[in-house]
Amino acid sequence: MPTKMRRSLLGYLPVDSPIFGLHPMTRLLFLLIVSAYPMIVRLPELNVAGSIFMLALFKVSKVDLRVIKNYKMAFVNLFFVIAIAYTFFGGYNPDYRVLIELGPVKVCWENLRWAMVVYIQLIFAILIMIFFLSTMRERDIVVGLRALKVPFVLAYMAGLALRSIGLSIIDFNTIREAEKARALDLQALPFSEKVKKFGMYIVPLVALAIRRSDEVSNALDSRGFRFTGLKSGKRTDYILSKYRMTKLDYLVLAGMGVFLVGIVLVSIYTDWLALESSLLYRI
Repeated sequence: MPTKMRRSLLGYLPVDSPIFGLHPMTRLLFLLIVSAYPMIVRLPELNVAGSIFMLALFKVSKVDLRVIKNYKMAFVNLFFVIAIAYTFFGGYNPDYRVLIELGPVKVCWENLRWAMVVYIQLIFAILIMIFFLSTMRERDIVVGLRALKVPFVLAYMAGLALRSIGLSIIDFNTIREAEKARALDLQALPFSEKVKKFGMYIVPLVALAIRRSDEVSNALDSRGFRFTGLKSGKRTDYILSKYRMTKLDYLVLAGMGVFLVGIVLVSIYTDWLALESSLLYRI
């Protein structure tokens, strides 16, 4: 029997996914709270552990891990951008250990180490965002924000904005599939050509984004939507009334909050999370 799927901002998810057992507000707060972890923690070992935890969460939530594979080139490009930025513009100190000299440019271990620390942080943060977009719908975002007493106008705008991100990603994959249908094998192209091809995607994606924005604007106008300010009076949130907070929601929120407070306190009062404690600083 085929598995029933539910559309998310980034693709499809089985309707029996455990993540749907959580209130939309809990899932929204997951993004807000857990996203703070990589910003507070610089220790690469903990960020690697966080990335592994996110991959396990993908599996438990029945999110197709192939969605991450779609961004492998973005991960590679991100690494090269960070490595080049820190190598060529990271500065130089006489105490630095020079690995290679490329003319006037000195490639130092300390600069590469910083590049790795920043890259690992960003990977953790990106996995959090991919998980969020893979498990949320625009309706879930609106419900979550309304549960947090955010004005309806702002909640609806946030839902539309995140929905546009999901549509842009779908358009990107559509363009990729169209290229494959025309016998363009990206895997066989050299790295420089792949980067060039990704740059050429920007023009059709921007054109599609503008067209979709115009379509959404016309649809809202035809349904009588008007901007009435942030205080638009009391509204009946019918969809919000269909959701109830459970003990699991409170348990998850408490766990995330306690973990965040613990990280902040440990960072302030101890050196356990200092970069100097990392294995990279012992090499």
